Amino acid sequence: MNRWSAGDSRTIIHRFGADELSAFAEFTGDRNPLHVSPDYARRTPMGGQVVHGMLAASFVSTLIGMHLPGPGALWNEFEIRWKRPIRIGTELEITGTVRSVSASTNTLDLDITGAGTEDGAVFFEAKAKVTMIDQPSERPASEVAGKRILVTGASGDVGAQICARLSHAGAQVVAWGRNRERFERHGEWTRNVPFRSIDLSTGAALARAVEAELESGSIAGLVHAAGAMPEAHAFPDDGEALREHWRVSVEAFYEISRALLAQMAAQSVIVAVLSQYVFDQPPPKLAAYVSAKMALWGLIRSMALEYGPAGIRVNAVSPSMMNTAASVNVPLRTKQVESAKNPLRRMCEPEDVAEVVAFLCGPGAAFINGANIPVTGGASMP
Repeated sequence: MNRWSAGDSRTIIHRFGADELSAFAEFTGDRNPLHVSPDYARRTPMGGQVVHGMLAASFVSTLIGMHLPGPGALWNEFEIRWKRPIRIGTELEITGTVRSVSASTNTLDLDITGAGTEDGAVFFEAKAKVTMIDQPSERPASEVAGKRILVTGASGDVGAQICARLSHAGAQVVAWGRNRERFERHGEWTRNVPFRSIDLSTGAALARAVEAELESGSIAGLVHAAGAMPEAHAFPDDGEALREHWRVSVEAFYEISRALLAQMAAQSVIVAVLSQYVFDQPPPKLAAYVSAKMALWGLIRSMALEYGPAGIRVNAVSPSMMNTAASVNVPLRTKQVESAKNPLRRMCEPEDVAEVVAFLCGPGAAFINGANIPVTGGASMP
Protein backbone atom coordinates (compact mmCIF):
# COMPACT_ATOMS: atom_id res chain seq x y z
CA MET A 1 0.00 0.00 0.00
CA ASN A 2 1.38 3.42 -1.02
CA ARG A 3 2.48 5.53 1.95
CA TRP A 4 4.19 8.33 0.03
CA SER A 5 3.04 11.87 -0.73
CA ALA A 6 4.47 14.71 -2.80
CA GLY A 7 7.20 16.46 -0.85
CA ASP A 8 8.36 13.42 1.12
CA SER A 9 12.14 13.01 1.03
CA ARG A 10 14.96 10.76 2.15
CA THR A 11 18.75 11.31 2.27
CA ILE A 12 21.87 9.15 2.39
CA ILE A 13 25.50 10.30 2.79
CA HIS A 14 28.53 8.67 1.21
CA ARG A 15 32.26 9.53 0.97
CA PHE A 16 34.01 8.19 -2.14
CA GLY A 17 37.37 6.45 -1.68
CA ALA A 18 40.14 5.34 -4.05
CA ASP A 19 39.51 1.70 -3.26
CA GLU A 20 35.95 2.03 -4.55
CA LEU A 21 37.19 3.28 -7.93
CA SER A 22 39.53 0.29 -8.23
CA ALA A 23 36.80 -2.17 -7.22
CA PHE A 24 34.27 -0.61 -9.62
CA ALA A 25 36.78 -0.73 -12.49
CA GLU A 26 37.57 -4.38 -11.75
CA PHE A 27 33.92 -5.33 -11.49
CA THR A 28 32.66 -3.46 -14.58
CA GLY A 29 35.75 -3.45 -16.79
CA ASP A 30 35.66 0.35 -16.99
CA ARG A 31 39.38 1.01 -16.47
CA ASN A 32 39.37 4.46 -18.02
CA PRO A 33 42.66 5.94 -16.73
CA LEU A 34 40.84 9.19 -15.93
CA HIS A 35 39.25 7.22 -13.09
CA VAL A 36 41.94 4.74 -12.07
CA SER A 37 45.36 6.26 -12.95
CA PRO A 38 46.50 9.19 -10.74
CA ASP A 39 49.39 10.06 -13.07
CA TYR A 40 47.27 10.06 -16.20
CA ALA A 41 44.42 12.00 -14.61
CA ARG A 42 46.79 14.65 -13.22
CA ARG A 43 48.10 15.43 -16.71
CA THR A 44 44.62 16.01 -18.12
CA PRO A 45 42.56 19.21 -17.94
CA MET A 46 40.62 17.53 -15.09
CA GLY A 47 43.75 17.78 -12.97
CA GLY A 48 43.12 14.53 -11.10
CA GLN A 49 41.07 11.41 -10.80
CA VAL A 50 37.30 11.59 -11.31
CA VAL A 51 34.83 9.18 -9.72
CA HIS A 52 32.98 7.00 -12.26
CA GLY A 53 29.64 8.61 -13.01
CA MET A 54 27.80 5.31 -12.68
CA LEU A 55 29.55 4.57 -9.40
CA ALA A 56 28.01 7.76 -8.06
CA ALA A 57 24.68 6.89 -9.66
CA SER A 58 24.77 3.50 -7.95
CA PHE A 59 24.20 5.31 -4.67
CA VAL A 60 21.04 6.80 -6.16
CA SER A 61 20.06 3.16 -6.59
CA THR A 62 20.81 2.62 -2.92
CA LEU A 63 18.62 5.57 -2.00
CA ILE A 64 15.72 4.26 -4.09
CA GLY A 65 16.10 0.59 -3.30
CA MET A 66 16.54 0.95 0.44
CA HIS A 67 14.87 4.22 1.45
CA LEU A 68 12.65 5.93 -1.13
CA PRO A 69 10.43 3.99 -1.64
CA GLY A 70 12.58 1.11 -0.37
CA PRO A 71 12.72 -2.66 -0.82
CA GLY A 72 10.86 -3.83 -3.91
CA ALA A 73 11.32 -0.56 -5.82
CA LEU A 74 12.08 -0.83 -9.53
CA TRP A 75 13.42 1.97 -11.74
CA ASN A 76 11.38 2.77 -14.86
CA GLU A 77 13.20 5.90 -15.99
CA PHE A 78 16.37 7.70 -14.91
CA GLU A 79 17.95 10.92 -16.14
CA ILE A 80 21.02 12.58 -14.63
CA ARG A 81 22.78 15.89 -15.31
CA TRP A 82 26.31 16.39 -13.98
CA LYS A 83 27.22 19.79 -12.57
CA ARG A 84 30.82 19.14 -11.52
CA PRO A 85 33.19 16.17 -11.25
CA ILE A 86 33.23 14.10 -8.06
CA ARG A 87 36.72 13.63 -6.63
CA ILE A 88 38.20 11.01 -4.35
CA GLY A 89 37.39 12.03 -0.81
CA THR A 90 34.24 13.96 -1.73
CA GLU A 91 31.36 13.37 0.68
CA LEU A 92 27.96 13.67 -0.94
CA GLU A 93 24.52 14.10 0.56
CA ILE A 94 22.19 12.35 -1.90
CA THR A 95 18.58 13.42 -1.43
CA GLY A 96 15.47 12.15 -3.15
CA THR A 97 12.18 14.08 -3.03
CA VAL A 98 8.80 12.85 -4.23
CA ARG A 99 7.56 15.13 -6.99
CA SER A 100 4.31 13.24 -7.69
CA VAL A 101 2.55 9.97 -6.93
CA SER A 102 0.44 7.90 -9.32
CA ALA A 103 -1.89 5.57 -7.44
CA SER A 104 -3.16 3.97 -10.66
CA THR A 105 0.31 2.82 -11.78
CA ASN A 106 1.81 2.62 -8.28
CA THR A 107 4.71 4.84 -9.31
CA LEU A 108 6.66 7.75 -7.84
CA ASP A 109 8.31 10.59 -9.75
CA LEU A 110 11.44 11.67 -7.88
CA ASP A 111 13.77 14.65 -7.97
CA ILE A 112 17.28 13.75 -6.78
CA THR A 113 20.29 15.89 -5.96
CA GLY A 114 23.84 15.06 -4.97
CA ALA A 115 25.38 17.91 -2.95
CA GLY A 116 28.62 18.24 -1.02
CA THR A 117 28.23 18.01 2.72
CA GLU A 118 30.85 20.71 3.33
CA ASP A 119 29.63 23.57 1.16
CA GLY A 120 26.34 22.37 -0.35
CA ALA A 121 27.72 22.56 -3.88
CA VAL A 122 25.54 20.55 -6.26
CA PHE A 123 27.43 17.81 -8.12
CA PHE A 124 24.47 16.32 -9.97
CA GLU A 125 20.73 16.59 -10.45
CA ALA A 126 18.56 13.69 -11.50
CA LYS A 127 14.99 12.62 -12.14
CA ALA A 128 13.60 9.11 -11.76
CA LYS A 129 10.32 7.28 -12.16
CA VAL A 130 10.06 4.35 -9.80
CA THR A 131 7.52 1.53 -9.58
CA MET A 132 6.62 0.35 -6.10
CA ILE A 133 6.38 -3.42 -6.42
CA ASP A 134 3.87 -5.00 -4.04
CA GLN A 135 5.89 -6.65 -1.33
CA PRO A 136 5.22 -10.32 -0.61
CA SER A 137 3.52 -10.79 2.71
CA GLU A 138 3.71 -13.71 5.02
CA ARG A 139 0.83 -16.08 4.63
CA PRO A 140 -1.54 -15.25 7.48
CA ALA A 141 -2.13 -17.89 10.10
CA SER A 142 -5.75 -18.95 10.15
CA GLU A 143 -5.79 -22.08 12.27
CA VAL A 144 -9.13 -23.50 13.32
CA ALA A 145 -7.74 -24.59 16.68
CA GLY A 146 -8.62 -22.13 19.38
CA LYS A 147 -11.07 -20.14 17.28
CA ARG A 148 -14.48 -19.53 18.77
CA ILE A 149 -16.95 -20.33 15.98
CA LEU A 150 -20.72 -19.94 16.07
CA VAL A 151 -22.66 -22.58 14.10
CA THR A 152 -26.35 -22.04 13.39
CA GLY A 153 -28.67 -24.91 12.53
CA ALA A 154 -26.62 -27.10 14.84
CA SER A 155 -29.44 -29.50 15.71
CA GLY A 156 -29.82 -30.45 12.05
CA ASP A 157 -27.79 -33.18 10.41
CA VAL A 158 -25.49 -30.87 8.46
CA GLY A 159 -25.06 -28.34 11.27
CA ALA A 160 -24.28 -31.08 13.80
CA GLN A 161 -21.64 -32.61 11.53
CA ILE A 162 -20.06 -29.20 11.07
CA CYS A 163 -19.96 -28.75 14.85
CA ALA A 164 -18.35 -32.18 15.23
CA ARG A 165 -15.71 -31.54 12.55
CA LEU A 166 -14.76 -28.11 13.88
CA SER A 167 -14.65 -29.40 17.45
CA HIS A 168 -12.37 -32.22 16.34
CA ALA A 169 -10.09 -29.58 14.76
CA GLY A 170 -9.82 -27.80 18.09
CA ALA A 171 -12.30 -24.98 17.54
CA GLN A 172 -14.37 -23.69 20.44
CA VAL A 173 -17.77 -24.31 18.89
CA VAL A 174 -20.87 -22.44 20.00
CA ALA A 175 -23.95 -24.30 18.73
CA TRP A 176 -27.29 -22.67 17.96
CA GLY A 177 -30.29 -24.79 17.06
CA ARG A 178 -33.96 -25.35 17.66
CA ASN A 179 -33.76 -28.64 19.49
CA ARG A 180 -31.17 -29.44 22.16
CA GLU A 181 -32.30 -33.05 22.49
CA ARG A 182 -31.91 -33.64 18.79
CA PHE A 183 -28.47 -32.04 18.89
CA GLU A 184 -27.35 -34.34 21.71
CA ARG A 185 -28.43 -37.41 19.74
CA HIS A 186 -25.47 -36.83 17.42
CA GLY A 187 -22.96 -38.16 19.93
CA GLU A 188 -21.23 -37.84 23.26
CA TRP A 189 -19.04 -35.06 21.89
CA THR A 190 -22.05 -32.73 22.06
CA ARG A 191 -21.81 -32.71 25.89
CA ASN A 192 -18.75 -30.47 25.62
CA VAL A 193 -20.30 -28.00 23.18
CA PRO A 194 -22.35 -25.10 24.56
CA PHE A 195 -25.80 -25.12 22.94
CA ARG A 196 -28.34 -22.32 22.73
CA SER A 197 -31.94 -23.17 21.84
CA ILE A 198 -33.07 -20.47 19.43
CA ASP A 199 -35.57 -20.14 16.61
CA LEU A 200 -33.99 -17.96 13.93
CA SER A 201 -37.36 -17.28 12.33
CA THR A 202 -38.17 -15.05 15.31
CA GLY A 203 -35.57 -12.35 14.78
CA ALA A 204 -36.38 -10.22 17.79
CA ALA A 205 -34.18 -12.27 20.11
CA LEU A 206 -31.16 -12.52 17.79
CA ALA A 207 -29.37 -9.35 18.86
CA ARG A 208 -29.72 -10.28 22.54
CA ALA A 209 -28.50 -13.83 21.87
CA VAL A 210 -25.40 -12.61 20.03
CA GLU A 211 -24.70 -10.11 22.79
CA ALA A 212 -24.94 -12.88 25.38
CA GLU A 213 -22.46 -15.04 23.44
CA LEU A 214 -20.00 -12.16 23.14
CA GLU A 215 -20.04 -11.69 26.90
CA SER A 216 -18.15 -15.00 27.05
CA GLY A 217 -15.50 -13.85 24.58
CA SER A 218 -14.96 -12.74 21.01
CA ILE A 219 -16.18 -14.87 18.12
CA ALA A 220 -13.86 -15.38 15.14
CA GLY A 221 -16.15 -17.42 12.92
CA LEU A 222 -19.74 -17.90 11.81
CA VAL A 223 -21.10 -20.92 9.95
CA HIS A 224 -24.70 -20.38 8.91
CA ALA A 225 -26.12 -23.85 8.34
CA ALA A 226 -29.65 -22.97 9.44
CA GLY A 227 -32.49 -23.05 6.96
CA ALA A 228 -36.23 -23.49 6.92
CA MET A 229 -37.52 -26.88 5.82
CA PRO A 230 -37.88 -26.92 2.01
CA GLU A 231 -41.48 -27.88 1.25
CA ALA A 232 -43.18 -27.85 -2.13
CA HIS A 233 -45.42 -24.84 -2.75
CA ALA A 234 -46.74 -23.81 -6.14
CA PHE A 235 -45.75 -20.25 -7.00
CA PRO A 236 -47.24 -17.77 -6.10
CA ASP A 237 -49.13 -19.63 -3.38
CA ASP A 238 -46.05 -19.80 -1.15
CA GLY A 239 -45.95 -16.35 0.39
CA GLU A 240 -45.66 -17.48 4.00
CA ALA A 241 -43.07 -20.14 3.12
CA LEU A 242 -41.06 -17.51 1.26
CA ARG A 243 -41.12 -15.19 4.24
CA GLU A 244 -39.98 -17.99 6.59
CA HIS A 245 -37.09 -19.00 4.32
CA TRP A 246 -35.97 -15.40 3.97
CA ARG A 247 -36.21 -14.81 7.72
CA VAL A 248 -33.98 -17.80 8.49
CA SER A 249 -31.58 -17.87 5.54
CA VAL A 250 -31.20 -14.16 4.81
CA GLU A 251 -32.45 -11.90 7.61
CA ALA A 252 -31.10 -13.99 10.48
CA PHE A 253 -27.75 -14.34 8.72
CA TYR A 254 -27.66 -10.59 8.19
CA GLU A 255 -28.48 -9.77 11.81
CA ILE A 256 -25.98 -12.26 13.24
CA SER A 257 -23.23 -11.21 10.83
CA ARG A 258 -23.79 -7.54 11.52
CA ALA A 259 -23.39 -8.08 15.24
CA LEU A 260 -20.33 -10.30 14.90
CA LEU A 261 -18.49 -8.26 12.27
CA ALA A 262 -18.34 -5.32 14.66
CA GLN A 263 -15.88 -7.30 16.80
CA MET A 264 -14.27 -9.64 14.25
CA ALA A 265 -10.54 -9.23 13.68
CA ALA A 266 -8.36 -10.26 10.74
CA GLN A 267 -8.35 -14.02 10.09
CA SER A 268 -12.02 -14.31 11.03
CA VAL A 269 -14.24 -16.38 8.76
CA ILE A 270 -17.86 -16.56 7.69
CA VAL A 271 -19.29 -19.53 5.80
CA ALA A 272 -22.88 -20.10 4.68
CA VAL A 273 -24.44 -23.35 3.53
CA LEU A 274 -26.38 -22.80 0.30
CA SER A 275 -27.60 -25.33 -2.25
CA GLN A 276 -26.73 -26.86 -5.59
CA TYR A 277 -29.77 -25.04 -6.94
CA VAL A 278 -27.94 -21.70 -6.91
CA PHE A 279 -25.93 -23.15 -9.82
CA ASP A 280 -28.48 -25.26 -11.68
CA GLN A 281 -32.08 -25.24 -12.83
CA PRO A 282 -34.14 -25.48 -9.64
CA PRO A 283 -36.83 -28.10 -9.14
CA PRO A 284 -40.44 -26.93 -9.39
CA LYS A 285 -42.36 -25.63 -6.38
CA LEU A 286 -39.28 -24.62 -4.37
CA ALA A 287 -39.23 -20.90 -5.20
CA ALA A 288 -39.25 -19.94 -1.51
CA TYR A 289 -36.23 -22.12 -0.68
CA VAL A 290 -34.24 -21.34 -3.82
CA SER A 291 -34.84 -17.58 -3.80
CA ALA A 292 -33.62 -17.33 -0.20
CA LYS A 293 -30.45 -19.26 -1.00
CA MET A 294 -29.81 -17.07 -4.03
CA ALA A 295 -30.24 -13.93 -1.93
CA LEU A 296 -27.88 -15.33 0.69
CA TRP A 297 -25.29 -15.96 -2.04
CA GLY A 298 -25.60 -12.31 -3.05
CA LEU A 299 -24.90 -11.24 0.53
CA ILE A 300 -21.87 -13.55 0.70
CA ARG A 301 -20.35 -12.04 -2.43
CA SER A 302 -20.92 -8.47 -1.27
CA MET A 303 -19.54 -9.12 2.21
CA ALA A 304 -16.47 -10.84 0.78
CA LEU A 305 -15.75 -7.72 -1.26
CA GLU A 306 -16.31 -5.27 1.58
CA TYR A 307 -14.64 -7.15 4.44
CA GLY A 308 -11.78 -8.78 2.55
CA PRO A 309 -9.54 -5.72 3.09
CA ALA A 310 -9.99 -6.25 6.83
CA GLY A 311 -8.72 -9.82 6.51
CA ILE A 312 -12.16 -11.37 7.03
CA ARG A 313 -12.99 -14.12 4.54
CA VAL A 314 -16.60 -14.82 3.54
CA ASN A 315 -17.45 -17.95 1.54
CA ALA A 316 -20.17 -20.51 0.90
CA VAL A 317 -20.64 -24.20 0.21
CA SER A 318 -23.41 -25.59 -1.98
CA PRO A 319 -24.18 -29.28 -1.49
CA SER A 320 -26.37 -31.43 -3.69
CA MET A 321 -29.25 -33.50 -2.32
CA MET A 322 -28.48 -35.32 0.94
CA ASN A 323 -30.15 -37.98 3.05
CA THR A 324 -31.27 -35.64 5.83
CA ALA A 325 -34.51 -34.53 7.41
CA ALA A 326 -34.76 -31.88 4.66
CA SER A 327 -35.16 -34.62 2.03
CA VAL A 328 -37.26 -37.06 4.04
CA ASN A 329 -40.27 -36.49 1.79
CA VAL A 330 -38.30 -36.90 -1.45
CA PRO A 331 -39.28 -40.23 -3.10
CA LEU A 332 -36.68 -43.00 -2.89
CA ARG A 333 -36.73 -43.33 -6.67
CA THR A 334 -35.72 -39.66 -7.02
CA LYS A 335 -32.78 -40.19 -4.68
CA GLN A 336 -31.70 -43.26 -6.60
CA VAL A 337 -31.77 -41.27 -9.84
CA GLU A 338 -29.71 -38.51 -8.17
CA SER A 339 -27.10 -41.07 -7.17
CA ALA A 340 -27.05 -42.76 -10.56
CA LYS A 341 -26.47 -39.56 -12.54
CA ASN A 342 -23.79 -38.27 -10.19
CA PRO A 343 -20.25 -38.89 -11.50
CA LEU A 344 -19.31 -40.34 -8.09
CA ARG A 345 -22.47 -42.51 -8.08
CA ARG A 346 -23.69 -41.49 -4.64
CA MET A 347 -25.50 -38.71 -2.83
CA CYS A 348 -23.81 -36.04 -0.78
CA GLU A 349 -23.42 -36.73 2.94
CA PRO A 350 -23.39 -34.18 5.78
CA GLU A 351 -19.80 -35.22 6.52
CA ASP A 352 -18.81 -34.10 3.00
CA VAL A 353 -20.16 -30.64 3.69
CA ALA A 354 -18.53 -30.48 7.12
CA GLU A 355 -15.10 -31.26 5.67
CA VAL A 356 -15.33 -28.42 3.17
CA VAL A 357 -16.58 -25.99 5.81
CA ALA A 358 -13.67 -26.93 8.09
CA PHE A 359 -11.28 -26.37 5.19
CA LEU A 360 -12.73 -22.90 4.52
CA CYS A 361 -12.28 -22.04 8.19
CA GLY A 362 -8.65 -23.20 8.23
CA PRO A 363 -5.23 -22.08 6.98
CA GLY A 364 -5.48 -23.96 3.68
CA ALA A 365 -8.18 -21.51 2.57
CA ALA A 366 -6.27 -18.38 3.59
CA PHE A 367 -6.59 -16.95 0.05
CA ILE A 368 -10.13 -18.11 -0.71
CA ASN A 369 -12.70 -15.35 -0.43
CA GLY A 370 -16.08 -14.83 -2.09
CA ALA A 371 -16.16 -18.44 -3.29
CA ASN A 372 -19.06 -20.86 -3.43
CA ILE A 373 -17.70 -24.41 -3.33
CA PRO A 374 -19.93 -27.01 -4.99
CA VAL A 375 -20.11 -30.16 -2.86
CA THR A 376 -21.89 -32.15 -5.50
CA GLY A 377 -19.59 -34.97 -6.59
CA GLY A 378 -19.41 -33.34 -10.01
CA ALA A 379 -23.14 -33.11 -10.60
CA SER A 380 -22.63 -29.34 -10.79
CA MET A 381 -19.54 -27.89 -12.42
CA PRO A 382 -20.02 -24.10 -12.30
